[in-house]
Amino acid sequence: MLVDINLLPEKIKERATFLWIAIAILLVALISWVVLFMMAAKNDEEAQRLQQSTYEIQKQQESITSQLRLSAFGQEKEQLAATVDFLKAYQYKTHPLIEDLSRALPDRGFFQELTFTAPNEVTLKVQFDDLMEPALYLTRMKASSLIIDATFEGIETEKLDVEERENILPRYFATYFIQFVDDRALPGEDAEVDSDAIEEPQEESFPAEEQPPVDADTEGGDPVE
Repeated sequence: MLVDINLLPEKIKERATFLWIAIAILLVALISWVVLFMMAAKNDEEAQRLQQSTYEIQKQQESITSQLRLSAFGQEKEQLAATVDFLKAYQYKTHPLIEDLSRALPDRGFFQELTFTAPNEVTLKVQFDDLMEPALYLTRMKASSLIIDATFEGIETEKLDVEERENILPRYFATYFIQFVDDRALPGEDAEVDSDAIEEPQEESFPAEEQPPVDADTEGGDPVE
């Protein structure tokens, strides 16, 4: 006897199972895509919001920096104006002093260096042709009404080669320390003066004079009377 077995329902059942699995996978993929899309959109919005906040903060910083610069510039301008006014009121006219010191020089005496070391003190270096002239110049300076005191600091002799000694007179460089009369009114104890307003002493250099050759009538560098 033959048995008739129908396998068609089993095949249909297997196909239906595969179909449901495929549909489930598609649904999971779709849901994952939607979730990822929403997260990306949210992150994009958050990034834009942070970028906008950063831009606003930068604008505020620029505005504050600009205000601070204007304020600092205004303060510096006021300090500079006050310093200029102070220096104008406190400046010392050196022309009378230098003219008086020049008048006391001998005929062949020349300034080499003049340095103000304090408000009423100056160091002076002078060139002479004669060894006796430095002492004479010191006496003349002390006789000036503008000089409080003057002291002799030292003297140097110009170094000459053997050939130069035959044609050029020796030169002497004397250094003096001078205290002169200063009629400027010093600021009071309550006055506020910027310590950076007063510049460091400046040194004035005078060009060296050309050394004249010795006349043919001189012997050993000393003129013959």
